[in-house]
Amino acid sequence: MKSLLFSISLLLSASVIAQPSEVTASVDKNPVMADESFNLTVTANDDVDRSAFDPSALLQDFVVGRTSVSSQTQMINFNTTRTTTWNTVLIPRKPGRFTIPAFTVDGQQTQAIALMVVPVSASNSSQSRDIYITTELDTKEAYLQQQLRYTVKLFLAKDLQRGSLANPTLANADIRQIGKDKEYNEIVEGRRYRIIERNFAIVPQQSGTFTIEGPLFEGEVIDNTRQSFGFFNRSTPVNRVGANQQITVLPIPANYAEHWLPSDFVQLNEEWQGDASQYHVGEPITRTLTLTAIGVVDEQLPAINSQYPENVKTYPDQAETATVEKDNNLVAQRKESVAIIPSEAGNLVIPEVRIPWFNILTKKTEYTVLPAKTLQILPAINQPTVPLPALSTANIEQKPVAQTNNNTDINVRPIQVVANSFWPWVSAVLGILWVFTLLAWYWHSKNHKPASVNVPTSTQPLSSSEQRKQLDKALAQSDSRAIQALLPAVLSETCGHAKLSLSQALQLLQDEQLSQEVNQMLASQYSKTQEEWNAKQLSLLLQPHLNNKSQNQDSNFNLKPLYPSKL
Repeated sequence: MKSLLFSISLLLSASVIAQPSEVTASVDKNPVMADESFNLTVTANDDVDRSAFDPSALLQDFVVGRTSVSSQTQMINFNTTRTTTWNTVLIPRKPGRFTIPAFTVDGQQTQAIALMVVPVSASNSSQSRDIYITTELDTKEAYLQQQLRYTVKLFLAKDLQRGSLANPTLANADIRQIGKDKEYNEIVEGRRYRIIERNFAIVPQQSGTFTIEGPLFEGEVIDNTRQSFGFFNRSTPVNRVGANQQITVLPIPANYAEHWLPSDFVQLNEEWQGDASQYHVGEPITRTLTLTAIGVVDEQLPAINSQYPENVKTYPDQAETATVEKDNNLVAQRKESVAIIPSEAGNLVIPEVRIPWFNILTKKTEYTVLPAKTLQILPAINQPTVPLPALSTANIEQKPVAQTNNNTDINVRPIQVVANSFWPWVSAVLGILWVFTLLAWYWHSKNHKPASVNVPTSTQPLSSSEQRKQLDKALAQSDSRAIQALLPAVLSETCGHAKLSLSQALQLLQDEQLSQEVNQMLASQYSKTQEEWNAKQLSLLLQPHLNNKSQNQDSNFNLKPLYPSKL
């Protein structure tokens, strides 16, 4: 018993101080096809740290796949043998002669391996390939940030159990899949293949000559040549890589000074909310501009530089951008909405909008243009109009008028106004209906309590004190729409005018902070994001003007007349 324990302890101590005496390297295929995988096996004759082998030196000439590590211990007649094995999947990047360098593992070095990589076309045509990948690029030359269409096809002659296809790689480029995978069957050299097609959009971000490295496929196929057990099929791991593609990316032309937007189609559209014949002073008009470009992403679209006259206030909303996929192309869109509030009636001319872009087909600078647009702005709905004088026969002087032409007198007959006998009857009927209306109103007001109204209307005007109370209540509740409705009347009374619009009252008060706060209030109403606004600051800015009513009335000479007299 003691001798057995002594032998075991001696073996254990020997294993602790043992070092690998030999490290070998081998490949399972030589020669190998350019797009096929092979296995590199490195074996050390001892228990070695799993991280002792580093295959990064192979990255320059090969696609390095997964590396698996296994350890094995055998004891025969008290003779213990330990081995550590690394198995790495490699795929050549191109045909030619290559050397797998020597690796150092725990002080021991492997031997170098000479490897022959043959092109795919040099393979024996009588032996059809079970799995392979093709790659295709729509152009070999493109401008900076121009979309490239890259197509990958995976050909399968065996049943696929599982697999994954990686994206192609290109330094300093935006690469994304466009559309869904297509699956169909084709006969190639007399053999039926199941084909999986995938499309990519590649947008290079740097000029120069580059190599687009093909995608890597890793999977397992069912091996019908090997015996199956029960319901489980035997599978064989496969690895394939697509062929590389060369691309030349041209820089931005030296004579191009605009925002860089390379595309083959760019369009600018606009939409106006509501009926164009019903725009009034003080009411918001929403304009939406949409910029669309094919073959770019939304980050490349410029801001839409739209200009507006000085007699309008504008409240732009936050721009919305998106990139969608259509017909194997990237389609980028940018939407900008702005609320326009006119302050004067008449013709409002909106200037044209021009956006430059570079046509990759004609290789010239072009412009997408929205022409200028004229809007007819009507007076404000609540703005009083000057009544026309009633026509009366008493104002017409029935006196002959004499004109002299070449010393000849011409007598003109007096104007005669003939009354129609039909209108007295109509007036009598309307008068009777008016009397009944008064009686009905008197009975309703006597028996029903009138409902309270937060915002004054033109049919039931409020006194100045009532308007002030309603405004204070709206300010306390931060009700921006009620404040907008009440503020013109209160400020008109403060400034000593019968009726002013909100913009006219602010112009007369000449308070920049107050004008800015009112603009923020209006912007909170017209914004799509419904920004929360608090009326506390506005209430503080209004108090000095409401308390100095007489002083404001003395300064009314600065106000421009609402209806200038015509010459």
